[in-house]
Amino acid sequence: MSAEINPYAAPQSDPGPWTADEEISGKKRRRFAIVLAWLILIGSPIAAAVAQYDIESIVVSGAVLSFIALILIALAARRDLRSLIVLSVAMLAMSAGCFLTIYLKEWSPSDAQKPVGKATIVFAVAVQLGWVLIWRARQMHQSQP
Repeated sequence: MSAEINPYAAPQSDPGPWTADEEISGKKRRRFAIVLAWLILIGSPIAAAVAQYDIESIVVSGAVLSFIALILIALAARRDLRSLIVLSVAMLAMSAGCFLTIYLKEWSPSDAQKPVGKATIVFAVAVQLGWVLIWRARQMHQSQP
């Protein structure tokens, strides 16, 4: 029998602790995720204020904030960042809710101005609790060995 190496076999050596490269990439990922969360928390009140002036602005602001939320979901899959998923899901739910309300009720921009404008303000205020989620994500990272 020849001594072939089985590519499907479990490793026979200990992989050891994380390398410095993995630690640097983890720090970069955490920083990037927190910056994206900041963008959602800062962008929501700005988008709500602009929506009060012109409701059609939510077409752009909703799409941009939803795209940021999708990227944040992908980055927040790590255990120490999972609390940020709540913020992302809330942003996506708000965008979907506004879109579906306007679409299903067949509202014109003038019909949607007041109800959707008020909803964006309520969301912008409520989502500010996300600062606690960012703080929690930072604390989780600092408490790890």
